Amino acid sequence: MTLGRRQVLGALAAMAAGWRVPAAAQTGAWPQKSVRFVVGAAAGGSASDVVTRYYAEQMAQRSGQAVVVENRPGADGNLAAEFVARAAPDAHTFLVTGNNTHAANVHLYKSLSFDPDKDFAPVTTYARVPYVLLANPNRVAARNLKDFIAHAKANPGKLSYASAAVASRVGVGQLKLMAGFEAMNVNYKSGAQAMSDLLGGHVDFYIADAANGLQQAKAGRAVALAVTVAQRLQAAPELPTIAESGFPEFDFASWLAVWAPAGSPPAHVQAASKAINDALGSASGQQHLDKLGLLPYPGSPESLLALQRRETERWGRAIRTAGLQAK
Repeated sequence: MTLGRRQVLGALAAMAAGWRVPAAAQTGAWPQKSVRFVVGAAAGGSASDVVTRYYAEQMAQRSGQAVVVENRPGADGNLAAEFVARAAPDAHTFLVTGNNTHAANVHLYKSLSFDPDKDFAPVTTYARVPYVLLANPNRVAARNLKDFIAHAKANPGKLSYASAAVASRVGVGQLKLMAGFEAMNVNYKSGAQAMSDLLGGHVDFYIADAANGLQQAKAGRAVALAVTVAQRLQAAPELPTIAESGFPEFDFASWLAVWAPAGSPPAHVQAASKAINDALGSASGQQHLDKLGLLPYPGSPESLLALQRRETERWGRAIRTAGLQAK
């Protein structure tokens, strides 16, 4: 059989990138056609979207196939998860989300239209997401965490905070519990909407992912009070942690990962896992994560499956501790 020019170029591109599956595999090389990453967040409004667009571009260059990013925000990632769960199981459509759809939402929703365990094939983790506590400078005079908490305690229940995902609600819930103050939650469909209302002065504070939060703080549009992880971020070494600001046990982050529909060819899933890890493990990939304030979190299908099981239990405890009710 004679191969066409397009087939030859595609095979050479796959071989050059090191993504060819073993010869014994009956499913052939991956990718065999265009690839789609479905992100459970709005375009430009979250770390998952920004990083996905980076590795999608890298994968397109290396594979010679089109790689597109499709945003389906809403319902804490459930809309995107339901869509991918029903997609063809050929490892060319992927879900990009994190601990919301595959750890927390089973505790936050009375019922889900998909099964996080049975409807997906784990591909890989790729980043841990620290968060930044932001305040609107025109509504809150505090410029550090100590003064912010004092202000919140002096005005019980009068402050409002934005939340757009499970992590932001749970993060604030843990801080309120540890620091002993009350505030009113205002829930949004997307991080972009939540940030817009914070900057517009409609809410007082917001725990935003570092990729978005640091950008707004550095531009002077919001005040960054502290980061949620135990160690300072390389992207903002001047910003103290909540742990060093009086709450040593506070260490809060979420994670981002990729899943394929259940039943996808294992060889293709492994190839996709390697492609994502290669893109973000390169020098430019590391720089990209650092610039966004994200922490590298390479993985595999096996490690993601184990993480998902552990985190489902951990997020259940955190949600109950924060007093969040199932919808």
